[in-house]
Amino acid sequence: MKKSSALFVLFYGCVIMVASAQSTLSDSSGNQESVRNTIDLYYKSIGENAHLYNGSEYISNNYQVNRNPFFENIFLLSGSVAYDGTLYKNVPLAYDIYHDEVIINRYDRNYRIKLISEKIDSFSLFGHYFIRIVPDSADNPLLAMGFYDLMYNGHVSVLVKRRKKYEETVTSSGVISQFTEDDYFFVKKNNLYYPVHNKKTTLQVFKDKKKDLQKLLRKNKIKFKPDPEFGIVKAAEYYDQLKN
Repeated sequence: MKKSSALFVLFYGCVIMVASAQSTLSDSSGNQESVRNTIDLYYKSIGENAHLYNGSEYISNNYQVNRNPFFENIFLLSGSVAYDGTLYKNVPLAYDIYHDEVIINRYDRNYRIKLISEKIDSFSLFGHYFIRIVPDSADNPLLAMGFYDLMYNGHVSVLVKRRKKYEETVTSSGVISQFTEDDYFFVKKNNLYYPVHNKKTTLQVFKDKKKDLQKLLRKNKIKFKPDPEFGIVKAAEYYDQLKN
C-alpha cells in the first residue's frame, strides 16, 4: 500500500473511532481522553506530511542567549499552535518578536522554519497565549497587525504587543549588536483597542469606574511601577469585578 493511501486509511479509521466514541460516551472524561489519544496518534503517524511543516527556512544568524530577537528563550521549547484550522500540541517552537514570526524545526531535520503568519490563529508558549489580530484600520488605527499576548480576557481584555529593538554600538573593539525588549500595552473595551502605558492612561479607559477602581488599587497595594503590565492586568480584573 502506498504511504499516502496508508495515511488516508489511518485518518479515516481515526474519524470512525472518534465518531463512534462520541456517539456512545459523549459525556465521559475517559472518552475525551481516548479521542485526544487517537488524534495524537494520527499526527505522530503522518509525521513530516503534517500540514504544519510547510513554512520557509529561518536563518538564525547565530544569535546569543543574551542578544537575540526571541521572546523569553532562544531555544525551541514545547508549545502549541493553531495553524490553518488545526491545533498542534507539544510542538517545539520559539517566537521571534523582532520579526513577529513563529519558528519550529523542520520535521526530523536539523534546521528551523518559520510558519506562515497568516495561517496562525494562536499559539501558546511559556504559559503565554498569543493571538493574531488583523485590525480594522478605521476603528483601530493605532493597532498594528500581528501577534498579541492575551494577558487577561474578560469583559475587557489586556493585550501586549511584544517587541524588540535592534541597536548597534560602535566600540574600540568592534560593533556590538543588541536586542532590547520594548512592549506596548492595549486594553480592549467595547470592541475598541486603547493604548495604555501607566496608571493614568489605564484609568482613563476605565473612567466610568475610576473612583471605585482607585480605591481597589490602593486597598490591594497595586503598583504600576516598575511593572506596568502587572498593574494594567490587575486594573482590568478589578474593573470587571466592579461592572459585575
